[in-house]
Amino acid sequence: MVAGLALTAVPARALSVREYENASKAEQIDKVIAAIDKIVTDVAKVNPDLSKAIHDYFYVTPAGQQQAPGVIAFGAELLAVDRMADKGKLDRDKVQIEGVLLDVIKTDVMKKQAARQPEKK
Repeated sequence: MVAGLALTAVPARALSVREYENASKAEQIDKVIAAIDKIVTDVAKVNPDLSKAIHDYFYVTPAGQQQAPGVIAFGAELLAVDRMADKGKLDRDKVQIEGVLLDVIKTDVMKKQAARQPEKK
């Protein structure tokens, strides 16, 4: 948890990895954008700096790269989920896209943000 924020924001109807993978590319993009935007909006209510960092992580493409770091990390996490599912270690119907996004945010964005915050005494 960073700055008193627990990331638990998920839409009313969460999307499983299986549902996501069975959707068309256009639907996948729309659903991921909607989930990211909801997270960014919800986080902005309690931590605007973190919200901006999350937004930029998914929407700002650094010079010399073809995609934003968050998009790359999300793809890598989905690949890891698929590999674990193929080994029978998890169920694609029980893993939610929003959870995958939140894992990426916790691992990549929140840890970096926490490292930049001065310790409170």
